[in-house]
Amino acid sequence: MLPQIPFVLSSLPAVLQKPCQDLRIPVSVQRTTTNEFSNEKYNAEVLYALAGKEILVSNEYEMSARLCLPDGQSSQESHEDTLQILIHGASFNKNMWDIQYKPETYSYVQRMSKEGYPTLAVDLVGNGNSTFPDGLLEAQTQMYVATIHDLIQKLRNGEVDGKSWEKIVLVGFSIGAITANSLAQQYPGDVDAIVLHGISWDLTWIYPAFLSGLQAPAQQIDPGKWGAIPPTYQTQSSREGRLVACFAGSYDPDIVEYDWQTRDFDTLGAAVTFTYHLVEAPEYKGPVFLGIGDQDSTFCGGKVCREQPYALYNRFPKAQAYDIKVYGATGHLILYHHSATQLMADTLGFLRANGL
Repeated sequence: MLPQIPFVLSSLPAVLQKPCQDLRIPVSVQRTTTNEFSNEKYNAEVLYALAGKEILVSNEYEMSARLCLPDGQSSQESHEDTLQILIHGASFNKNMWDIQYKPETYSYVQRMSKEGYPTLAVDLVGNGNSTFPDGLLEAQTQMYVATIHDLIQKLRNGEVDGKSWEKIVLVGFSIGAITANSLAQQYPGDVDAIVLHGISWDLTWIYPAFLSGLQAPAQQIDPGKWGAIPPTYQTQSSREGRLVACFAGSYDPDIVEYDWQTRDFDTLGAAVTFTYHLVEAPEYKGPVFLGIGDQDSTFCGGKVCREQPYALYNRFPKAQAYDIKVYGATGHLILYHHSATQLMADTLGFLRANGL
């Protein structure tokens, strides 16, 4: 087991007002290539292996997660057998789903709890309070897919919280949604529904927009706070870069500072690999939802989305149901915009329409 470097937020969340428990879940991956890689012998074969969706290193990790169950009093509906797994985006962690800035408006976890849905928000390996492995060879998108797949198997078998979950919905934002997309291709029967927030399959602006976020190694940005973090872990170096990466249109100005103070890390491995996982999932047969801001410059291929979100039909050709929502005056980080409440309402409508 590699050492863990816990990520400590500058302002910790307030005491949770719902029945939640923090978990540390063991997950593991097995190397899928015959080559042995190391940073000391770095060469082009690393890129080729990452592009081929290989796992480069076998290892065991701890995945930090927070399981929140409905209190049974807020909603007349019970969805106690439907678990939503929540996967954050790059440079975020599980706390993005339970924001403590005006949580009655912006907290996805609180809204779902009120509507009777259990949630399991996870820290991807290399984020939050999960294990911090090598940020290039290990903390990369295929490892995210493999560890989420391992997690799902454990949840189905009752190995996480003692309950064998009958219905699982995978909800992902940004690289979390990309992970869900790739998992639907590789393990099409893993989950009962997929909810994607903040992605499309238009690659034309992705890397220019990504670079405009002005990321740099975290240890260089704040040596006092992050000096022990390896240089392959990066985050936005300025408030202006974070604003460009996450916000556009209509939002509360104070939420921008909250987002800045609670940002997490991206890894070099994730940055290299995430576009390789924007794929077609030809055998996935469950329902799929896509929500995107109309001013998401990273995934809209320009200032405003046009046809990009509707590629969902081609990427999930056998899905039993589709729901596509484009939110006006909204940038990439939909849940921190004024459209957040509508996104949550639409997600709930999608789940109910599909018997979940």
